[in-house]
Amino acid sequence: MTCDLGLPELASRNPFIRDLDDLGYHVDFIGAHFVIYGLPYLDGAGALNHGDWASPLDLNGAIIDPPSNHQAWWRGTRPCDQQGRELRLGGGVHAVTVTPEFVTDQSFSFKLMENGQMRAYRSFEEKVQTYLDVITAPALAAYPDATPLRGIEIKSAAQESPLRFPDTMSSRYHMNDISFILKGKKVAIIGLGGTGSYILDFISRTHLERITIFDNDKVHVHTIFRMPGFIPRAIGQHKVEALARQYANWHGGLEPVSERVTAENIERLGEFDFVFVSVDDGPARQHIIDWLSTRGIPYVDCGMGLSRSAVGLSGFVRITGTDRKAFDSNVGTARLPIGNAENDEYRRQAQITELNALNAAMAVIRFKQHFGLLDRLDEATSYIVDTATLEMDSERPVA
Repeated sequence: MTCDLGLPELASRNPFIRDLDDLGYHVDFIGAHFVIYGLPYLDGAGALNHGDWASPLDLNGAIIDPPSNHQAWWRGTRPCDQQGRELRLGGGVHAVTVTPEFVTDQSFSFKLMENGQMRAYRSFEEKVQTYLDVITAPALAAYPDATPLRGIEIKSAAQESPLRFPDTMSSRYHMNDISFILKGKKVAIIGLGGTGSYILDFISRTHLERITIFDNDKVHVHTIFRMPGFIPRAIGQHKVEALARQYANWHGGLEPVSERVTAENIERLGEFDFVFVSVDDGPARQHIIDWLSTRGIPYVDCGMGLSRSAVGLSGFVRITGTDRKAFDSNVGTARLPIGNAENDEYRRQAQITELNALNAAMAVIRFKQHFGLLDRLDEATSYIVDTATLEMDSERPVA
């Protein structure tokens, strides 16, 4: 069985191995050795290097028994501390052929001490974690951006997506055909206030090719309350720049545009496969959606109306879209307002992020329905959630 054993079976039977793989370590099982690639370490000059660690396994079928051998093998130079001294890992220069393509340069012979005496490793997990900590600690202290999780970058590149992290859940549950539907698609978000920034938070975790964000406002103290999480040093920057910097950690296809969408630049919207409209100006909303729907560019418009009641705020959260029929059926109504409410409490209340997030979630659900990632069983052009009753109302298209 050992000859036919591979990493997937090893991981399925040994939770520690599965955890390493899930965390993003680049691991493999080759030549009867468990290998971790790309571990950061310091050389004698204090420079950052990456090496590969290998250990034989004591297997009981597919179960890894406690190791009978405290030794390990290393492809790389001798790891050092921040003072340039070789780490006390034992061993020395030693070429071991794990496979013809993987030949080690060093051996390690690191033993644990307990009550003044050397002892064996109690589990393979203890052996791996001990070597990982000793080898990488000096490099991680000297280079805060260094990481032992090289598998994340490799798996992300393999999925051929702008996502910075591999979509492992979709692959694990055989859902790649669904998640990959968005590959190659270009999407715009117009307006990066509370709802728009949450839309960005949601769709930046998809395989979209490009996400372009339009807004000419800066981040102020009151607006930072409406953004997901916390973005360091955001106040005073343009919203799109601050958000693009933050969400570039998730997605490599972000394009910030520090402009409002007006008659002068609206032609840019013609390059997108879908547009989220999240603006608080009625005439601008009408102009943008009229232009989009006339040209057959799918969209979803977001909005909320809130007013002060006897016990707080009450109102609605809505989405409308995605075609010309939706525009013609709803324009000029509460489902697609083209004026600006004079006494709208939304403009006075900063801390309603739960409603911004709900509005964004509704918009993204409708977006995913449009492309077939989520099922859709009706043809409503607009949906409204009453914030007091949490009931949803939908509007059927005009025949």
